[in-house]
Amino acid sequence: MYLDDNPNYKTVWQLAHHWAGLDPDKTDTSAIPSPLREHIIRLVIAIRNRVITARTRSGVVFADNSLITIFEDIPHYIKTRICLTWGIFKKPYLDSLYVKREEVIDLCIKSYCDFPPCWTPKRLPYESSVPKETKNYRPADENEDRIRCQAIASTLWELDPAIHPVHMVQSTILQRFGNGRNYGEETIKDWIKSVDPQKKRKKGAPPKIQYKIPLIKDPQLGN
Repeated sequence: MYLDDNPNYKTVWQLAHHWAGLDPDKTDTSAIPSPLREHIIRLVIAIRNRVITARTRSGVVFADNSLITIFEDIPHYIKTRICLTWGIFKKPYLDSLYVKREEVIDLCIKSYCDFPPCWTPKRLPYESSVPKETKNYRPADENEDRIRCQAIASTLWELDPAIHPVHMVQSTILQRFGNGRNYGEETIKDWIKSVDPQKKRKKGAPPKIQYKIPLIKDPQLGN
């Protein structure tokens, strides 16, 4: 099969380990190190949001929104939700999902994160000597960042609709992977309100409740 011994494909389990500088055959799944956890979550969120394509030996996962595909993908929805919600990382499953080199590189470029050492390009595919124009002193990739923030927020709200927008905006996952650090909190809240499952939330300070998934406040935001 074309996935076997193909340098352009690695499983989520393999790639996340190479990214973190760890041996994929020696990790204790009951004690996943934080850097490895971060890389796995990044890849799984990208797969769920169809930012990158995941393949198994049976075919593409989350190919489209057709009824047939959704029905076939139910096991993948469940397994990825377990991964994102409860932080349970099952090696057999993650080692069955293959991702493609060029799509991961593109993800890294758009997310401003380091490339996996095994797939670091010798030359960036979108290098240009002409810088992007910015308008009104806003980041040039604002539209891409808005879509990225909405995709992340939508995924997290799918896992737990109770998450308050303030906590969503301040979370490390949205600030870092959604490039939220480049914008004010009100801007991001305005972006994600269209995907908020609870359109009418009570005004005032967000309630102090335990969410189904751990949301860590971005340390760069301070107290």
